[in-house]
Amino acid sequence: MASSLRLSPAGALAFRATSGRRSVASCAPGLRLTKRRGSVLRLCSARPTAPASDGEWWANAWWATELTPEELPTQETDAPTTGHGREELDAIRNALVDEPLRPVLLALREIMDRGHFFRCRSYHAGIIAGPLLMIAGFCQLGKLVPILFVDIILGYIFYKLSVLAAELRRNGKSNHICARIQLVMLFILSFKDNNAFWDVYRFVTEMIWMIGLQVYIGAVLYETGGVEEPRFHLLGIYKILKTKGGLMRVIKNTFEE
Repeated sequence: MASSLRLSPAGALAFRATSGRRSVASCAPGLRLTKRRGSVLRLCSARPTAPASDGEWWANAWWATELTPEELPTQETDAPTTGHGREELDAIRNALVDEPLRPVLLALREIMDRGHFFRCRSYHAGIIAGPLLMIAGFCQLGKLVPILFVDIILGYIFYKLSVLAAELRRNGKSNHICARIQLVMLFILSFKDNNAFWDVYRFVTEMIWMIGLQVYIGAVLYETGGVEEPRFHLLGIYKILKTKGGLMRVIKNTFEE
């Protein structure tokens, strides 16, 4: 009869009796103190790993072997997205076209329903006049400073797409088309003629475009490769590289993918 004393990672202490000369069980994660016939004392330790079921999309991922349970993605917050293709295009059209024009169209409909302009409210005139003044100002800006005009227009569209991408991701929807459009816009902003400005404005904008290109090139490359959450992939590769022989493991698995 052999007795074994085991200390689990959660701090629970368990005592059990086993029969037989030797146990075939390997050292489990945590600490195990075992006393057997012949006064053999064994102490083993292993890093706790999260159980991965076959239904989890990262269960068989090679880059997840060194991640702790707290660092691994979850089905609740990092599950694969839905709504690809047509649904995302409809959301982009709604954010860039339908939503900005909705107040104007509603004001025009109310004016037509009243049957006479003098029966309308003052805010109806403001809703109609405001966009017209803005369009006139942007047209004049485009004639005077075309580069600044392009920066303002594309910067606003870039912002609206970022807000839409965040909303889609929170709802579990795909935002890959948004990232591709934003990458094209960053290339346009970066490689257009910026020689008209040689001051702080050019330095700040070019620094923003450079950082944005690094972020969105990586995001689009991972998305085209079928990886929806590159941050877990990059963190897993980083932790593997810190281990012995990690570089060869990364190279081998990267080519196998």
